[in-house]
Formats: sequence, structure tokens, C-alpha cells
Amino acid sequence: MRSIAASSLVILALALPGLASAKPNVTLKLTGSIVTKAADGKTTLTPVEKAQPKSGDEIEYDIVASNAGDSPALRLVPVGKIPAGTSYVGGSAKAPRARAEFSLDGGKTWSAAPTVTVKQPDGTTVVKKADPSLYTTVRFVTDGAIAPHQAAAYTYEVRVK
Repeated sequence: MRSIAASSLVILALALPGLASAKPNVTLKLTGSIVTKAADGKTTLTPVEKAQPKSGDEIEYDIVASNAGDSPALRLVPVGKIPAGTSYVGGSAKAPRARAEFSLDGGKTWSAAPTVTVKQPDGTTVVKKADPSLYTTVRFVTDGAIAPHQAAAYTYEVRVK
């Protein structure tokens, strides 16, 4: 099921400082690993390229942003898609100095806690927190900057349907 890894695209929004001679040079690397939890509590990560994910498997995606430039990378916003055939694992988005936001519409709108409007049996509507299985995309809004020659990691998990 290589399409799960290949379909998880990451995009980058980066604001460059005003100095023309000093620029950040950010590269992103996305890796996916199947998470296996043993009875003894140990966790094993197997690269998705080396295994066939099956229904119920959890896949951890790691986005590593590396700044090889000579100035800080400001306002970095890495974005990861929730691949078709999977659903986001609630609470799994983690990154130091960044907050996670989610989209229900492929990245058109974002919220830290997306909501949906649900029609009740009596015809009224109510706004409820969206189930994480409805998320289509996750983004990490970085607080601060990635210093020259430093890296930052962003992680989230999905479950294969």
C-alpha cells in the first residue's frame, strides 16, 4: 500500500527575512512508519516502504524541516495530508514550539478544533466538535523560527481503515 506514503504531500509556507544576502534554506523530509506495540509495552516502527499496511494499522508520519541556510526560517507551516483510506488518530499531532490545526476540506479552512453542523431528528441543527476521523489535513503553525543549521520535527498518526 505504497500509495499511503506517496499521497501524503507536505507543503511549506515560508516568509523570508528582508536581507537578500542571508536566506534560510529549508528542506522537508516526510517519512511514514507502521507502529507496532508489543505486549511488553515496546514500540517498533517499520518504514511503510518495507511493509504492507493493513486495516487497523497505525502509521506515524514524521515531517523533519531542516534549515541549511544562514538565517532563521520564520513562520514555517508544514502541512501533512491524511491519506485516502486512513483516518487521523485524535491527539497524535505533536511538535515542539508549534501548534496543530486541522482541516475538514482539504486545507481551505483551518481550526485547532474543527466543528460540524449536525441536523437533529426534530429538524433543528447543532454545532458539534468534528470527529478526528473527518480531518483531511493537519498543519503545524510554528512559534518562533528554525535557526540556521537546525531542524524541527512534526509528527502525526493515522489509522488504516
